[in-house]
Amino acid sequence: MSRTAAGTELRAHHPDYVIALVVTILLAVGLVMMYSISPVLSHKLVGSADRNYYFLNQIKYIAFGMVVWIGATATPYTVWRKYAPWVLGAAIIGLLALMVPGLSYSKYGATRWLNLGLFSVQPAEIMKVALILYLAAWFEKRSGELKSFMDGVVPFMVMVGAASFVIVIFQRDMGTMAVIAAATLGMFFAAGIRWTHLGVVMGTALAAGWGAIIAFPHRMDRLATFLDPTKDATGSGYHISQALIAIGSGGILGLGLGRSIQVYGYLPEAANDSIFAIIAEEFGMIGSVMIIGLFGLLVYRGLKVARGAPDMFSRLVATGISLWMMFQAVINIGAMLSLIPLTGIPLPFISYGGTSLIISLFGIGVLLNISKYTVNEVSNANYRQRRGDSRTYIAGSGSLRRPKVAR
Repeated sequence: MSRTAAGTELRAHHPDYVIALVVTILLAVGLVMMYSISPVLSHKLVGSADRNYYFLNQIKYIAFGMVVWIGATATPYTVWRKYAPWVLGAAIIGLLALMVPGLSYSKYGATRWLNLGLFSVQPAEIMKVALILYLAAWFEKRSGELKSFMDGVVPFMVMVGAASFVIVIFQRDMGTMAVIAAATLGMFFAAGIRWTHLGVVMGTALAAGWGAIIAFPHRMDRLATFLDPTKDATGSGYHISQALIAIGSGGILGLGLGRSIQVYGYLPEAANDSIFAIIAEEFGMIGSVMIIGLFGLLVYRGLKVARGAPDMFSRLVATGISLWMMFQAVINIGAMLSLIPLTGIPLPFISYGGTSLIISLFGIGVLLNISKYTVNEVSNANYRQRRGDSRTYIAGSGSLRRPKVAR
């Protein structure tokens, strides 16, 4: 059994199977897409004689990620309250290590990867989950001070601002910064920030974001391209123009699996940031809407777990993880549809890659562990015991009453 911060014992029940099913489907979609585009990309981008280079690597990443997922699901969420500072410390060390010559390497002008020999790591991905765990514990510990501007708001802005500064300035990763800022601000809102303070934080964040845009010419180019994608279709607007061509070519039903034209060197980052455009091209509007629906269901179930969480720490962790998945999917898909300026960020569970996929599966594992202790489900379990009903059930379903936690 796990215990809350107050020492209350928690009785475990089944996790939320809907969340597990949705993530499994998204992983399967990612594998299908890698199998579809791997023959072309393996030859053109990496010169590999193995036509399944991307597909086989994605299987390896998913296999390792599944081990992490299962381990996180089996680990009581209360453990992360204790080790959150250590996780955050490891993420900070990783970010600082990017400044050490020889340990990091750059791609497309951005330094985001640590070269550890056999594999590479993106510390900013670790920072996502590290900040969520640490801030959840910090909010819970300072629950009585969160409405104070100096004792609650200012320290929050310093912590998130420092992480965002390093990610935006040194790694040139505006997308990851936006995900972290939005998810953690959502956690603060759930923790009880005052509306006036929320306005101050959002105003400061928008001003800082605008400063980060105008400080770098390539971001100003992306903003100009967003305002008029056809202005320079062969230059700064090339990426988004090709993405829109891919999405438009798919129509209602799509061109069919393995029949993408844009993957033949036209669409940049087809396996990573642009994978949604390839999905739209091959599976059309119907496939695209299904993907969006799956992410919507994932976020809905995650927030439902947060609502039934047994204590403040678990509630905020579940909220943070759910918002992280939501904002990352929204930013990726929105950029491909030219609804927001283009930024390089992977689509969770579908895009090719290691660190992002593994860390995302870790976050889902933590969320699933929390779903095993939702208090409304304890009530359902007790009710079923009294009835002698052994049928399976899903976390968050049934009665919405919040009973006393079993001791």
